[in-house]
Amino acid sequence: MVLGTVRWLFQRLMTLVWPRLPRSTLGAFALPPEIILMITAYLPSPSRLCLAITCRTLYDLCFPQHSCLNTAEKEELLLLLEKDTASLYFCHYCTELHRWCTRWSNSIFTWVLDEDLPCQTSDRNALRAFGIRNKIPYHHVRLVMNRHFYGPSHGLPLKKLEDRCSSTYHPGIVESSSRHACIIDGKLLLHSVITLHQSRGSSKILRSFVDTWIFHACEHLTLGKGKPSYSPIQLPELVKGKDTPGRYVACDQSCGSCTLCPTDYCIDITWSGRAKGYVIKLSTYHQLGGCRSPSDWSWRTMSEMLTAEEPRTAFPLEYGPGSIRDRWNKAEGIDSRTECEWIEIPGLQTYRQRRMQGDSV
Repeated sequence: MVLGTVRWLFQRLMTLVWPRLPRSTLGAFALPPEIILMITAYLPSPSRLCLAITCRTLYDLCFPQHSCLNTAEKEELLLLLEKDTASLYFCHYCTELHRWCTRWSNSIFTWVLDEDLPCQTSDRNALRAFGIRNKIPYHHVRLVMNRHFYGPSHGLPLKKLEDRCSSTYHPGIVESSSRHACIIDGKLLLHSVITLHQSRGSSKILRSFVDTWIFHACEHLTLGKGKPSYSPIQLPELVKGKDTPGRYVACDQSCGSCTLCPTDYCIDITWSGRAKGYVIKLSTYHQLGGCRSPSDWSWRTMSEMLTAEEPRTAFPLEYGPGSIRDRWNKAEGIDSRTECEWIEIPGLQTYRQRRMQGDSV
């Protein structure tokens, strides 16, 4: 309160000695100093600084002493500058503006070797690229959403998140993967499809491969056998049964939803004859949100396996089972209502309680 009063008095005294400059210096904002100070008094510090840095005259009037912003005010200022500077984007990890490069492309793995990598710390926060081997850094999705919110010159096109690949693993496992993206109501959605089969139609080899190869539907659900405790757990459609230990049970459009993160899935297991055997097709649907901060609920629950965030089941109206898949289908022109069940994660509640209490896991 005292500092504010001193600043106000100091600024008023400055108007007595501040030279009356011609109107051309300030352009459309050529007002008497006392009027400018009355206007800026209603602005928060970041907004007042944005106005002041447009010219030296305004800066000297609004900030006769060196401007000092706390961390939150500095972040707000840089976010305002990000909107107006197409070549820069805001990094939440070092609280700086970084220059982005238009040649950043689908080859997301090349970021590790890229001399233009802006912040080593931020590169560690990446989303598992479901269906594709490489991961998606937070910078990538932020730039895609910056383009959506602020204009084409502010970021990367949506197609940069899309990819397609095909691989053959020993012993004869054929995998094809694809990833697609869209923005619905200001929120980024990803849709991944992975298909697996054994080239000689061996159900036993396919079963052994899937049980030992940890492919994730999300950070909490996996095709493989899974690990002990809370996560990840194996999709129920792929769990071995007592009557079918060496093969799969065919299913058509079997759907489920993760209880922790905004992920829906749909799985088909079909018998395609002795030559090809069983074919597993998994489609996953993920909602990443607006990607305005790596601390946002959607990104944190999608990118971290261990989190103390509220589970998805705490938001039943907007994030009910099957809602993410329905949202994607609606954007594709498919009007349907998905019947999904929650896939419970054992030990999740106990784990969250321990995290909230600060205990190590």
